[in-house]
Amino acid sequence: MMTRTLFKRMGLAILVGLAMGGTALSQDKPVIGLSKPNLKGPYPTAELYGVLDEAKLLGFEVLVQDAGGYANIEKQLDQVSNLITNGVVAVMVDPADPSAMNGVANQARAEGIFLIGAGVNVVASDVEPDAAVSSSHCNIGKELAAGAKKLYPQGGTIGVLAGPPGSFWSTERLRCFKLDIADSGIKIVAEMTSEQDAATSLTRASEMLQRNPDLDMLYGADDVYGVGAARAARAADRCGKTRVIFAVLGEEAEEMMRDGCADYVVAQQPVLIGRTEVRVVRDLMKGIVPDPKVINVPLIGVTIENVDQVDKTHLQPPRGWRP
Repeated sequence: MMTRTLFKRMGLAILVGLAMGGTALSQDKPVIGLSKPNLKGPYPTAELYGVLDEAKLLGFEVLVQDAGGYANIEKQLDQVSNLITNGVVAVMVDPADPSAMNGVANQARAEGIFLIGAGVNVVASDVEPDAAVSSSHCNIGKELAAGAKKLYPQGGTIGVLAGPPGSFWSTERLRCFKLDIADSGIKIVAEMTSEQDAATSLTRASEMLQRNPDLDMLYGADDVYGVGAARAARAADRCGKTRVIFAVLGEEAEEMMRDGCADYVVAQQPVLIGRTEVRVVRDLMKGIVPDPKVINVPLIGVTIENVDQVDKTHLQPPRGWRP
C-alpha cells in the first residue's frame, strides 16, 4: 500500500508517495518534482497546498525539495538533479538563481522531463521552460508603486525591504517599482536585502525606523517582509503614520491590515498558481502546450476597505494547514 511519508534526506523536505520501507517510487502514478529555494512563509506554503491538493485530485505523486534558503544555490542544484534521477515526469522549479540552473535544466531536457517555472516565468537563464505559472513580478512592482502613489500623491519617504539578495522575483518587483515612482516625489531613503525570515525582517524594519523616525512608508517584497515591517511600525507606535505596502496576503498579513498596521497589499493567488502548475503538467503529458507558455495569474489589490470582500480560496490554504 502506498502512503504519504515525510522523509528528510539531503535537504529533502517532503517525499509524497514513497513505498513503505524503501526509496522506490510508485509505478502506478506519474511523479512530479517541485524545487523551491525556501518553503518557509505564507506564499510557498499556500503554493504547496495548491500543488499537493491538485496532484491528489489528478492522480500524481509529488516529490518536494526545499533548499532551505536563497543562498543555498548549490543545494538546490543537487536537489533538482536528484529529482531528475528519480524518474519524475516534470520538474517545477522556482530557481534561486536562473543562471546557475542551465546545467540541470539541460540534464532534464536530455531525459525528456518537462520543465515548469513554479511561481516565476523562468527555470534557467539559457533554457526555455515548457511552461511557467506565475504572477507578473514586474506588475507586482507596478501595483505596489500605484498603491504608494495613492497613499502619498504629493510624494514622501520610503524604506525598502527588498527581499532575498539576488532573487529573480524580488529584484524584478523592485526594479519595476522604482521605474514607476521615478517622477512621483517618493524617495527611497533606505534599502536592505535579507534572507526570507520573519524575525530578520522585523529587525531590519525596526532599524530603518530608528534611523528615519518620520518615515512615510515601508515596502516589503512579500508578506514575510511586509508583516515584519508592520510589526516594526506597531512597536514604534507608527501604525497609520508609517504606511506599509507589500505583496502576498497571508493570514498574518490580513491580521496586520485589520489592526491598521498594513495599508496596501498586492495579493497573489498562490493556491491557484500551485494548482495551475499541476494542471499544466497534466496537459503537457497529453501533448497540450499552453498558449501562451507563461500563464500569468491575476493580482488583487487589497485594502482595509475591501479585505472582507476578497475571496481567499485561491490566496490562502485552509486555516491551520501544514504540509
